[in-house]
Amino acid sequence: MKKVIYVLILVSFLSCAKRDKINHYLIKKVTVKELLNNGFYKYSYNDTVDDLDKVDDTIKYVVKYDMYSNVKPEKNENGEICPKQLIGFDDLDSVRKKEINNYRKDVLNDRIITYVFRNDLLFYKNLVVYSIDKSQKKTADLTSKNKILKYYDSLKIPIKPIYYNNDVNAPYPKQFEIDKYRAFIDYGDDEQYEMSVNYITNSTYRNILEEWYAGKIHVVRYYL
Repeated sequence: MKKVIYVLILVSFLSCAKRDKINHYLIKKVTVKELLNNGFYKYSYNDTVDDLDKVDDTIKYVVKYDMYSNVKPEKNENGEICPKQLIGFDDLDSVRKKEINNYRKDVLNDRIITYVFRNDLLFYKNLVVYSIDKSQKKTADLTSKNKILKYYDSLKIPIKPIYYNNDVNAPYPKQFEIDKYRAFIDYGDDEQYEMSVNYITNSTYRNILEEWYAGKIHVVRYYL
């Protein structure tokens, strides 16, 4: 049994002016170098972990988390540097709300893209898509089971739905085995969807928006 006893948060200011050429809908792993070369910002924190044996010893280890995002850094009201706030802004004035919505739509192309590395190993990928601009080929339309299957079939990437209790008649399979990895794609009756891939475990749900984009960095303990 472990507990976190120390946290250090660091932010690297990297230019996001570089054009992003990565196809984030592919399941294959990407490297830190690829993300940096495609204009992603880096946010980091370290967890120094001790055991719970009630002995004051030096048995500790550091778990390093590096998050790479297409969202630029900003300073919040407490003076902390974090990804630009994109959710939880109901109490802000109309000018600030409009600025946030315009940034998400015009700069991010209505996509929030997040990669989390744990001790330099790719741990988690998450994409949140708010709308699909038909003129933008970079945004895949993954808003139904048939569209998801068609997209990956067109790229000749192996894919199969994973049904709850193996019920193949279930109307909305939310998990898919894509290129040997399990992906969670939360879609519904509109153009919004969320895609998550866990490269270390099969757990595919995290509240990424709350953890990283609510105007502060929530220090999360990603237990394996």
